[in-house]
Parts: sequence; C-alpha cells; structure tokens
Amino acid sequence: RAVVGIASVVIPDPEGTVRASLAVGQPVDICFGYRGEDSLWQEWEGSISGIDQPHASAPDADAVSVRCVGQEQSLATTRVTESFLNEPTDVVARRLLAKTGLSVGNISIPSPVLPHQVFSNCTVARAIKQLGSYGCDMHRHALWLGASGLTWSDGDEPGDEYRVATAENLIAHTPPLAVGGIGVVTSVVLPGLTHSRLVHVYDSRRGIDDVYRALSVIHTLEDAGNTTQVTYGTDEGWS
Repeated sequence: RAVVGIASVVIPDPEGTVRASLAVGQPVDICFGYRGEDSLWQEWEGSISGIDQPHASAPDADAVSVRCVGQEQSLATTRVTESFLNEPTDVVARRLLAKTGLSVGNISIPSPVLPHQVFSNCTVARAIKQLGSYGCDMHRHALWLGASGLTWSDGDEPGDEYRVATAENLIAHTPPLAVGGIGVVTSVVLPGLTHSRLVHVYDSRRGIDDVYRALSVIHTLEDAGNTTQVTYGTDEGWS
C-alpha cells in the first residue's frame, strides 16, 4: 500500500571493493526463488537510493548495506504541470501515469467527467491522489506496478493463488482481532508473491480457511531463515 517498493541488501565487502563500485541511482536487479521451480521465482527491479557502511563494532562490519527503491519510484519523482477540461478521470489518470516512462496497464476506477482540473508542478503520485478524491468510493483501490504495468484498481494482480497452510508452510499467524481489522501471516519464502495477489490462508488451529488479497508483502532472506510476511484484512487503499 506504500506505492513504492523497497529493498535492503547486505553484501560482504571485507576489502571495500563492492562499496567503491556502487553509486546512488545505479540500477538494481534482485532475483530469488527455488531452483527448478519456474512458478516460484521473483525478479525485482529498482535503483540504489542509499549506501550505508555498518559500524566497526557491528557483526557485519565487513559488509556494505545497500538501500533500494523500486521502478515505481518515478511516481514520486516525475513532476507534472497539466490542465484538463471535461475529461473522464480514467483518461486523465492514464495520461498522467504514462509520463513516468513506465508502461500503463489496467486502470479500473470510477470515471466521472472532470469539468476542470489543474496540476501545478506536483508529482504524478500526488496528482493521482487528487484524482481519487472526487467523491467516489476508492477505499479498495490500490496503485502498483504489476506484470502489465502501472495498475490502479480495486481488483487483484493476475496470477496463480498462493497458499499458506498449517503443516505445509505456515510459520506464524496473527489474525484480525476484530471485524474489519488487519491480520499478518508468515510462511516460508514465497517468491513471486506481490501486493494484490490472492493468498489462501488455511490455519487449522484458529479455524481460518479463506482467500485474501495481499495488502503488503515482505520477503526476508537471511542466515536465520527465509520468510514471507503477508498483511491482509480491511483494505483502505494506498497511502
């Protein structure tokens, strides 16, 4: 729901050669998955946003920490100055999103005709936010970069349904405490699972057997183990 995906990678660098070759803005391509399982593989693309050298007393002092932002960062950096007259909201949205240089996929939003709308040197993300405030119910709509390009929809990202289940891959589960709440489920790593994909959660201990839309997904790959954490529940749109 944060629009821009982020990643953090710690790279062994005892001689400092890795750090010397890195620079903010460089493209990043992170791939992970299971060998021989084409359906359980993920490729994440973005760019370096920051480089940190751990403190000398830290356990990973001979390493460099690289912070990255996804390709959709252009939503927050591309600025527009545009004026629209008597055009449907979805048409305006598509034209604004195209200015990021990213491909534009499914735009499925309420589309009242805008009598007059001006965007004065604001980011594309801010302009899209303004479009979503015209009295329409947008609480389930999210904006994300999917397989078909930038998507603004209350639907789901296409793809196979993932499964997190007791005695299979479920590690921890905190279901919503009340109706309309948010739940968090953790499984072994599920490469390819992204925001707005469908996840079937089967927790025999808590009597839960249902399909949810992933509101946020965090993949963690580290020495202690590899996990995927999924947040689900009441969808309040992107923030």
